Amino acid sequence: MAKREVNYPHTIGFRLSDEAWFRIEQQVVNTDLAPHDWCRMVVLDRLNQGYSFSKNERALFHQVLRTQYLVSRGFQMLADDTLRPAGWKKVRTYAKDKIDFVAELVLAEFRSRGESNGQQ
Repeated sequence: MAKREVNYPHTIGFRLSDEAWFRIEQQVVNTDLAPHDWCRMVVLDRLNQGYSFSKNERALFHQVLRTQYLVSRGFQMLADDTLRPAGWKKVRTYAKDKIDFVAELVLAEFRSRGESNGQQ
């Protein structure tokens, strides 16, 4: 199998611990990729996604989103004079259990606003 002609004029290198190297090797074991090709693919995928989060970023995003959701719902319930213990418990449970769904809605809205701003 001949290598295809690809022009990659820039190189990025970094050091890894044995543990990190082992984890990368585990990821590529059932693929036809070499570890450096897999790393390139992961970096380019992250760049091309535009909205991807690391695990820590996602955890922080969820905490901020959950807080914003609870504050806005709480004030709305206060303004409507519907704030009751049972209702507030439902809101808290929803914010805890459905945060991935809420996050996807918020990100989709953010993306659509970005696209509409770019088209103007």
